[in-house]
Amino acid sequence: MQKVLVIGCSGAGKSTFARRLRDITGLPLYYLDRLWHKADRTHITREEFDRVLAEWLARPAWIIDGDYSRTLPQRLEACDTVFFLDFPLEVCLAGVENRRGAQRPDMPWVEEELDAEFLQYILDFGQAQMPAIRAGLEAYRGRRQVFAFHSRAEADAWLNALAVTLRPYRPEDCPALAALFYETVHTVCTAHYTPAQLDAWAPAEGPDLAAWDKSFRAHRALVAELDGQLAGFGDLDPAAGYLDRLYVHKDLQGRGVATALCNALEEAAAGPVVTHASVTARPFFARRGYRVLRAQQVERRGVTLANYVMEKAPAGDL
Repeated sequence: MQKVLVIGCSGAGKSTFARRLRDITGLPLYYLDRLWHKADRTHITREEFDRVLAEWLARPAWIIDGDYSRTLPQRLEACDTVFFLDFPLEVCLAGVENRRGAQRPDMPWVEEELDAEFLQYILDFGQAQMPAIRAGLEAYRGRRQVFAFHSRAEADAWLNALAVTLRPYRPEDCPALAALFYETVHTVCTAHYTPAQLDAWAPAEGPDLAAWDKSFRAHRALVAELDGQLAGFGDLDPAAGYLDRLYVHKDLQGRGVATALCNALEEAAAGPVVTHASVTARPFFARRGYRVLRAQQVERRGVTLANYVMEKAPAGDL
């Protein structure tokens, strides 16, 4: 990921996303709006716009924020990665309203009023601009890495995950992973399971470390670190496509750790990925595109617990 486009309707938060991506990756960021518009609310010529854009595209690394559909084919040809903020109209309208009166690094003036022509552009975006965007992305399917987000939560989770460091499991990790497992289950899952069920799931004496180590070494097993701290772990049996364990430190929930682990583990599967998700974890997996195959009751140390067999199909259409 060295040449990146961030595209989507005005108000989706493209520039905010692009700045966060710049801060994480260190890639230089260029704003098409700031190139096109002048501080006196006029704009440069198309020839000047195209000349500067061509200079940017010729550079070895960049993030370019903005739509400007006339030049989208040129930018798609030059990029290696696209982030498409495909948000509902109401989200984009709210985004434009919320930024009124604020100084923005991507614009040379402060928007105090919502221009009628600009508002109509947003209202028409789905019909007037979206078909060309989707056609352009489809034309480069398989040749460009494309990430399509349908909510701010999805986009934020991806960026959070980018800050997470992943490494392969090592046998000396096992005791620390077992301790994290116990603390996470007994803290994060209390709303959905009784104390007796939590004790059966994660007993105080801990799991059989030898058996855990053996299964970790037989699987694709990853350890996540955030700010130098153990943040979580997960493992997948690539042959079976079975996502076995996925646990995140109780104090690092919502920081993109589970997303980072799943992104990497799912890539190791040749086909669909199946997991047995707890009641607590079910919403997370559902947001990632897993569907419930069936609910089930499993027995642990003579105690019955509910979970869900869930499956995610291989990546399909945007």
